[in-house]
Amino acid sequence: MPTTQSISYHENEVLALLAQGNEAAFRQLYDRHWPAIYKVAYRYLHSADLAEDIVQEIFSKLWQKRTEFTEVQHLHVYLVTMTRNMAYKHLKKLATEAVANYEFAKKETPSINAGETAVLDKQYEALLEQAVDLLPPQRKHIFQLAKVEGLSHEAIAERLQISPNTVKNQMVAALQFIRHRLQHHISSVMLLALVDELTR
Repeated sequence: MPTTQSISYHENEVLALLAQGNEAAFRQLYDRHWPAIYKVAYRYLHSADLAEDIVQEIFSKLWQKRTEFTEVQHLHVYLVTMTRNMAYKHLKKLATEAVANYEFAKKETPSINAGETAVLDKQYEALLEQAVDLLPPQRKHIFQLAKVEGLSHEAIAERLQISPNTVKNQMVAALQFIRHRLQHHISSVMLLALVDELTR
């Protein structure tokens, strides 16, 4: 069996070898594309472990469905798109689980009096403001337009003369950063409450 180094890189030829189950071709594709895939996954998920999971899942699919990739003309673009879609799917799953867990926690957690709630609310609001202040300027501005002024992604895009997809990406990154920042300071139940509010 040829080694990775012995296969010169002509993408269509490498994909043809991959379709035949050539492990050296698979290794060459892995070595060539994993850095970009990891970078994209990390940009959306802000977690090395989750990004590595995405990388492994992408290449697992590449191997399992190797005969379907022979007609792909731009593999890099295809894999990056797969990665972005998988990251969005994972974020959506996390948000759904967070809301479900919060709803369950509200039913199971004893209520606290109004005075305690007011104090806690002020503390959490202060933590949230601190997290928002740490966002990059454009991301912070987009977040505030969405969450303070209540603008839609399309309205923000029109006001700032950027694409709606850029707005969406910035909001996803902002929410991930805020969630990560807050989880070190507040209880899991109240964190889920904040995530619930932020993702509405």
